[in-house]
Amino acid sequence: MDNDASKIFATSGAYSESAWPFMTPPNETDLSNLKNRGAKLIVYHGTSDPVFSSDDTTDWYQRLSTANGGDASNFARFYTVAGMNHCSGGPAADQFDMLTPMVAWVENGQAPDRVIATARDASNALPNSEVPAEWGAGRTRPLCPYPKFARYTNGDVNSASSFACS
Repeated sequence: MDNDASKIFATSGAYSESAWPFMTPPNETDLSNLKNRGAKLIVYHGTSDPVFSSDDTTDWYQRLSTANGGDASNFARFYTVAGMNHCSGGPAADQFDMLTPMVAWVENGQAPDRVIATARDASNALPNSEVPAEWGAGRTRPLCPYPKFARYTNGDVNSASSFACS
């Protein structure tokens, strides 16, 4: 990151504008065109992302909600992934499917109240070496739409069914 961060702001030859303005539009909370056409948006961010802070994404989602009367959940959902690095990895349940819940939301009006994530332990085809050995095989966790979070209720600590989004 120390070597490549400056490239985000770089311009040269055919690239007269840096990539940064595309990543941060001038009014990033005005998603009225998206909302008004009935589109849906799902955003997730690992809380241990060393590149971009999940706090910034949380702040954006809070401002998006404010810009939409205090609640944007009818067209946008934001999920934090505890312990996950940039897009994957970290001591986390970092394997999940956001496409299937998106399709159910768009095609059937079923907004995702939780998404199940699985830790890639040693038995996984692509194991995550940062998953602690003491975690149970196939540990799952619910990813909850912000501002909700997974709260242990009772039962097997390795099973998403033992947690509620509250």
